[in-house]
Amino acid sequence: MKRIWRWLKESFLKIARLDSTPLKIAIGIGLGAFIAMFPIIGFQFLTGLLLSLIFRVNKVSVVITTQVVCNPLSLPFLFFLDFKVGEKILKVNSSLTIHSFRLLLREVNFRNVFTVLGDIAKPLYLGSAVTAPVIGLIAFLLGYFLIKKFKTKRKHKI
Repeated sequence: MKRIWRWLKESFLKIARLDSTPLKIAIGIGLGAFIAMFPIIGFQFLTGLLLSLIFRVNKVSVVITTQVVCNPLSLPFLFFLDFKVGEKILKVNSSLTIHSFRLLLREVNFRNVFTVLGDIAKPLYLGSAVTAPVIGLIAFLLGYFLIKKFKTKRKHKI
């Protein structure tokens, strides 16, 4: 657990020390978290980079946040949350558990992604369309507050 906490702290410091305004960094954090919530396994990095260029926000903050939010440890939980939210919207209820969902995700590769995810795709993508803006907004607000506080504290030390 200490290693995970240290990794998160190091990732935050990499973002906080960027030479950019707190607003641009925070928008990058929000955009990175938004992208990470979509089940586009393997394409979050490229999508983040492309959108950061389009919206002219800090590329590094987008990419790092995407990797922090959606990593091998958190991926099953995030996508399971997306799936369950999508099920609630569609008013369906499956017997899929987090354990069976994790096993299912292990079977996914580039060739069989549509076959494996076929039955769960609709609630998964619908749920991600709902959770992504919420998580992105929370990440933006939290990121802005923390980056502003960090940069203000750092400015007074110099």
